[in-house]
Amino acid sequence: MDAFMIVLVATLLSQAGGRLSGFTERLVERTDRALPVLAGVMLAQGVLAAAAIRIGMLLAPQVTPESRSVLLAVALVLLGIGMMGRLPRPGSTFGSPRLGMFGTASLGAAVILLADSGLMLVAAAAARSPLPWAAWPGAMLGLLGALLPAILLGAREWRRLPWRAIRVAAGSVMILIGLIIVLSTNGLI
Repeated sequence: MDAFMIVLVATLLSQAGGRLSGFTERLVERTDRALPVLAGVMLAQGVLAAAAIRIGMLLAPQVTPESRSVLLAVALVLLGIGMMGRLPRPGSTFGSPRLGMFGTASLGAAVILLADSGLMLVAAAAARSPLPWAAWPGAMLGLLGALLPAILLGAREWRRLPWRAIRVAAGSVMILIGLIIVLSTNGLI
């Protein structure tokens, strides 16, 4: 169950107010249909998270338990550093959704998810856990929890939230947790 909780919390914190939330919010605002957009984004997350878990399962027997913990720590630190970057700009960055709402949401979400380091965290958590597939519902629920406020609040209210401060604080916590994991793995604390 540790993979479930690690991935759930990290995905929820890293995707809230991030590129994928901004993309989803803009696409819903542009098309005025939330369900196909949410379904497309969740499909992309489900497929990519399953692939990351499979990679973690293949990696697990080839590395030591200490290396798996260090890999998880590196993934947390990279995710935390990534959260301190630029916030998405308001407004639409794309033209007409030519693939339809579902297709545009799936393809756009897949590109954004591949660019983030969240899938590395899913793979590392799966490699470290005796129940690697527990990371999949964690990834799905974490993303759903991050996207629903963006969709339900609407563009104007969602953009008013202090995302910069929220993301810097959450990123700092992830970096700190990653450093603690590395130090405890090496027996320094």
